[in-house]
Amino acid sequence: MDALRSLYRRADDRVRGLSRLPYALLIGFVSAVGVFAVRLLLPGSGSFGPVAMGVAMAVVYYAFDPNNKN
Repeated sequence: MDALRSLYRRADDRVRGLSRLPYALLIGFVSAVGVFAVRLLLPGSGSFGPVAMGVAMAVVYYAFDPNNKN
């Protein structure tokens, strides 16, 4: 369990250390992949939802910059 916790902390430190644009793009990509994965489990088709969610999250995270220490 300590190895998993250590891995999580290293990954979290690395992600939080990213500058504004790479952080926003990473969050947008992860959001799009998550929505796409859920979309695969549900009936229906279309890939606009995951793309729209990824773009929206990237824009929001870039605009509000949650990692700003000020």
